[in-house]
Amino acid sequence: MKKQLRNLFLFVFPFMLMGFVNHFIKSSVDPIPNDGKWNSTEQLPDRCSWACHNRTMYCIEHHVKMNKLLLLISQPFYFSEITLLQMIGNYSFANILILVTLVPLYIWYFLVRIIDTLQEIKEAKNDL
Repeated sequence: MKKQLRNLFLFVFPFMLMGFVNHFIKSSVDPIPNDGKWNSTEQLPDRCSWACHNRTMYCIEHHVKMNKLLLLISQPFYFSEITLLQMIGNYSFANILILVTLVPLYIWYFLVRIIDTLQEIKEAKNDL
């Protein structure tokens, strides 16, 4: 039971953390004027909007404050991922399926396996 409770906590904790951070950060961020829509598609020089999602290079030129060497290393991975999601056919569905569902489940599964293996090693050492 203790192991199952730990695994459940490891599964739920990231979602709770995201909700917590979103709740407390929201009040310190000025909303973008958007005419009742979720987010503006207007290109804003001082902050990201849907224009950054639709035109990544615009965002990189105006908003990214990252070391240019790191940016050169990360861009091929980023654009390859976007291309892969678009090749699936339904970009939104693929994004949710892969990045929101499968990758976190994959990470959670292997995190649990690592902890279980470390526990088995610890128990084996104690038996010696």
